[in-house]
Amino acid sequence: MEHIIKYYPVGNADCTLIKLDNGKTIIVDCQILADLTDSNGKQVMFDVKADLLKELHKDAAGRPYVDLFISTHPHDDHCKGFAGNFYHGDVVYYDKNKNKDEIIIEELWITPRGLNNDLSAPAEDIRKEAKRRRKLYDDDENFNGSKGNYLRIIGYDKDKEFDSRYCYVPGKLVTTVHGANLSWLEMFIHAPFKEDVETSKKYDDKNATSIVVQFGFKIDGYTGYKSRVLMGSDAEHEIWQHILENNTDEEKLKWNIFLAPHHCSWSFFNDSDNKEEIKPSAEAILDKQIGNSAHVIASSNEIKDDNNNPPCYEAKEQYIKKLKSGSSHFLNTATHSKLGNIPQPIVFKITANGKTLREISTVAGASSISNPAPRAGR
Repeated sequence: MEHIIKYYPVGNADCTLIKLDNGKTIIVDCQILADLTDSNGKQVMFDVKADLLKELHKDAAGRPYVDLFISTHPHDDHCKGFAGNFYHGDVVYYDKNKNKDEIIIEELWITPRGLNNDLSAPAEDIRKEAKRRRKLYDDDENFNGSKGNYLRIIGYDKDKEFDSRYCYVPGKLVTTVHGANLSWLEMFIHAPFKEDVETSKKYDDKNATSIVVQFGFKIDGYTGYKSRVLMGSDAEHEIWQHILENNTDEEKLKWNIFLAPHHCSWSFFNDSDNKEEIKPSAEAILDKQIGNSAHVIASSNEIKDDNNNPPCYEAKEQYIKKLKSGSSHFLNTATHSKLGNIPQPIVFKITANGKTLREISTVAGASSISNPAPRAGR
């Protein structure tokens, strides 16, 4: 049995694919560009859409689909390319010519801020699809979802919860999507909290409503998780502090793969320019790493010793300092591996032996994946 998690190289942006051994798939955010070339017409960006179509299954009608799409928050670097690549509307009207290669989303997760007005065009596309799905529930009290129409709003509606048929709140352990058991994956929702949703509205801080999830991977014949992945999108240090204050189970914060928030920006460690002051929340979260071979992933541009933020060089140095496994386990999507001059995804496989990094080698213009012998606990 083998599960896959793939971090696509999309610059200062996020797009992650999870593929379980049973075929269930999850996409967290998207950054799918129409133009992958430089000014000379040479391809320099990885073709995310082509890879997704290769990885995703097709339904009985021959249409590509993903079991769950998580839109963590409404910023362009997390939702660009949603229109034209993911299907909008009732699947009954899917036209295999007009909608060729558009991916059907069985279940859509969205943050409350993603339902508000004043969004960019890519985020507005997701909002419209979420509102279409929500209307199906609101118009029929007996509706609990159907193919291509499932919805979950993650968080609160001011001081109350949304309709329980299409809402999850922090503290929820999710084991099913669109009415089907995931079987080998559990998702624990950490955020957004009620107060952060209100902060987001008051100050137009979309990062404050980032969906934060721990993904726990299981393997047939074994108890417990074989790997735990903590992903917090663009959540800044205040959000992580709220998570720590509200968490009641230390196991739900443990990780052996951690996606560096906000593309390895300094905001996870502090919101000041003082690169020597680290907030206790960052220390506490990084101390939750499991074993001696945990990985931190920076989904960002190449990290250089300059004034950019994100990605922030000092943030990278702090992650490396905290990693028990050292600098070799801090991976940057822009530089980890390339085919020619095109960055390739960072891919982990999860088996009975834990997680293993798939190394991609290039030979004579072709790529191949080598699987080193896994070590227990990786």
